[in-house]
Amino acid sequence: MRENLYLKWMAENTESRWCNDSALRDDYMEALQYGAVGCTTNPPLSFEALTVNAGRFQEKIEAVRAKYSGREKVLEYFRVLVSEIAGEFLPVYEKTKGKTGYVRSQVEPRLGGDAQAMLDMGRIISGFGKNVMVKIPGTRAGIFVLEELAALGIPTTATVCVSAAQVIAAAEAYERGCARAKKAGLPVPASTCALVQGRLQDYLAGLNAERGNPVSTEDLETAVLAVIKRAYRIFKTRGYALTIMPAAFRCARQVSEISGGLFEMTIHPKIQDLLIEADRKGEIRREKRIDAPVDDGAVDRVARALPEFGMAYEPEGLSIDEFDSYGGVTMTLNGFDKGWQQLLVL
Repeated sequence: MRENLYLKWMAENTESRWCNDSALRDDYMEALQYGAVGCTTNPPLSFEALTVNAGRFQEKIEAVRAKYSGREKVLEYFRVLVSEIAGEFLPVYEKTKGKTGYVRSQVEPRLGGDAQAMLDMGRIISGFGKNVMVKIPGTRAGIFVLEELAALGIPTTATVCVSAAQVIAAAEAYERGCARAKKAGLPVPASTCALVQGRLQDYLAGLNAERGNPVSTEDLETAVLAVIKRAYRIFKTRGYALTIMPAAFRCARQVSEISGGLFEMTIHPKIQDLLIEADRKGEIRREKRIDAPVDDGAVDRVARALPEFGMAYEPEGLSIDEFDSYGGVTMTLNGFDKGWQQLLVL
């Protein structure tokens, strides 16, 4: 039994909310008991859920396999999995009147540059349940699709965002889409934007290794934490309605040091375990830390050694035309695509 006492404290005593970053039933049912308000899936997590406990889904998998192939088959696998999870979180959705209680399901990673294909797939995914959010990558085409889905009243989560510039673009697309939805008499959808800081850290760690490891892992952890805090300050200053979803944590303090922020974090069970251990040892504080400063020295060391960090950290570090080619974006999309390819042969 995973006793997430720190996360329970955070959910009950701060504005921060959290979701379970796993599609395994034991994980998300356990998380519900400790304040989780949603569940995140992606192609790798979906493949894991459909195969780890294959007996639960075998009959449905065989039925899908017999009737569908290719992209349609993967979407039907998602429907099987996501609709079940959505049912478990429906009470949260209804209790909060649609503010939380969502399950997130992602469009095909290889479609990151194809706006029409993502839009079509997003419409299909939104039909899996009224508390399903469509995950769209923060690519150039993805930013367009985020606006279009918001204009249709469809809840979304921007994903594959590894930079401040991407989450700002997503927030502005959401604003435009919501204005169009209101004008059309449609409900304004609840939506979030995943800033996958750990994916940025992984990208920077690879560059760091190539360059002889000029900065420490601790400095990298701090630097990507600084991206989250800076983006949050910008959102508050500009009054964006979109909720940031910190994601892909790599250590416990990346969670505890942003506690108190108006976030909807998505936290993998591995990081939940690290939080439980750190809390037990007294290594993290049960207090709001979102406004606590980071180590500027660490940020400066990373910025000097890895100029690519500045592109993610600065709000204008990337233009929308550079989103698709930024290394952290391509690396993340490729990682998600591996899970999609596994589902294709399931």
